[in-house]
Amino acid sequence: MAGAIAERYVLLGLRLGKHVDGLVDGYYGPPELQATVEAEEAPPPAELLDEATALLEDTEAVEDEQRRRWLAGQLQGLACVAELAAGAEVPWPEAVRRCYGLDVAPASEQQFEAAHELLDAALPGSGDLAERLQAWARSQEVPQEKLLPAFDALAAELRSRTSALVDLPAGERFDRELVTDQPWSAYNWYLGNLRSRIDVATDLPLRSYVLAGLVAHEGYPGHHTEHALKEQRLVRELGRIEASLLLIHAPECLVSEGIAQVAIEQALGDDWYVRVGELLHALDVPFETDVVRAVEAATQGLDNVGVNVAYYAAVDGWSTDRCVEYHRQWALSDEERARKSIEFATHPMWSVYVPTYSYGYGLAGAFVESHDRGFSRLLTEQLTTADLLAAPAAA
Repeated sequence: MAGAIAERYVLLGLRLGKHVDGLVDGYYGPPELQATVEAEEAPPPAELLDEATALLEDTEAVEDEQRRRWLAGQLQGLACVAELAAGAEVPWPEAVRRCYGLDVAPASEQQFEAAHELLDAALPGSGDLAERLQAWARSQEVPQEKLLPAFDALAAELRSRTSALVDLPAGERFDRELVTDQPWSAYNWYLGNLRSRIDVATDLPLRSYVLAGLVAHEGYPGHHTEHALKEQRLVRELGRIEASLLLIHAPECLVSEGIAQVAIEQALGDDWYVRVGELLHALDVPFETDVVRAVEAATQGLDNVGVNVAYYAAVDGWSTDRCVEYHRQWALSDEERARKSIEFATHPMWSVYVPTYSYGYGLAGAFVESHDRGFSRLLTEQLTTADLLAAPAAA
């Protein structure tokens, strides 16, 4: 019964992906299922919505409780996507709730003001806060010719630390490439067979204090590690082919982004700045350890600026210029970076995705702290947003 439901789930996701470009983030399951979908004319979204609804009801017959909960959460997200593809207007907050299992509202700007006060104390110099932050950030830019050597040095260290946290599957690896003209700063494309390709966007210069978190987020012990471990355990060992289909607008994304957001702390500890500084200084890459520590702590309070922008653009109809002005005011960004952020926060595919980062960070962090082997469980089990929201005490 569960195997048949899993096949129907995979077929539903692949078929819906023919209507919604970018919905399918990766697939490495049975090739015959993909061949079936490629050879047929995609059923209309309304028909796929009916299948999502029927399949959601049928998942009640799945015996394993966690697997059943995971499938149900995923299908709720797919049902919302099918409605949108069929032409329904789903308000942004409702789409976020149905796709990711989250209720999201704009963050208080008092939170941003408090972060500004911390930044004012952390940054060198005096005067306009945004100008000081931007000037300091420019001083931490990684020279283009040192970007890949720095990436590789950080990846090697993070892989070593990750192998002490979990048993990495034999043969796992990733390649990395530099790309341009993308709305994101980096992306992990999981290819299956324990392999990933990580694309790093170079439209804007990368700052050294961001690079370490980026490598951890996309590679070790973030997205690549999670996908490789879940391929090994869930797909190969347990035969759960539903895990071989990676979808964007579903609760698995909030869990995955939460893992990636806490990845560097899990690998290197709360004082990760010290080790990163040692590695980058050896390559003559600028990295002011003490200032980075203070700035990172302060800017955590600004994580929800992007969520507010996505909300106000979708719900209140803010123009691009107003969104840019808001981002510059509260995230203290320059014009170019503000517009790049707004491109992501208002993108048709990515707008509802924006809350998965900041909310995922808080929820995954709480789960790790309140569970025995919490981080390992996040990396290997079929957990949902509801599991993270519950965050019961450690056993």
